[in-house]
Amino acid sequence: MNDTLKLVFVNPEQAKAAIHGMIAPYCKAQWQNGARRLAVTVEPEDDAKTAQQGRYYWGVVLAEISEQARIGGVQYTDEAWHELMKRMHLPRRTLKTIVAGKKRPVVYTVIGSTKGLGVRKMSAFIERVLAYGAVDQGVMFSCLKWENSHV
Repeated sequence: MNDTLKLVFVNPEQAKAAIHGMIAPYCKAQWQNGARRLAVTVEPEDDAKTAQQGRYYWGVVLAEISEQARIGGVQYTDEAWHELMKRMHLPRRTLKTIVAGKKRPVVYTVIGSTKGLGVRKMSAFIERVLAYGAVDQGVMFSCLKWENSHV
């Protein structure tokens, strides 16, 4: 049951019409086909990182850094460079949680992730990674703009 419905709304009238004309009938059909529970998520469409950005980041930026850059003479994988870039260029969050058996909340730090970045923030992250690669590691990139890449 991986049948999903994805809609993009550009105005309130379109959203209202879709709720009555598409979402309600979709839900009814899913329940008739045995679905027990359905979930609806509504979020700004322009906040989704594009697939092209991800392909460019992994297929060009990190691939070329891992190919050309060395730290202490050691060549690292694109996954290792990604971990370094996250630690260098993404914000950390301090979280508190209650743990059974502990009198006080446990405090820990979480390194940021590219998964939740929108298009603009991902673009800024990629620019910082490109700058680090070029300036600090001497990497010569084949393409400097994700919009122009063909990966």
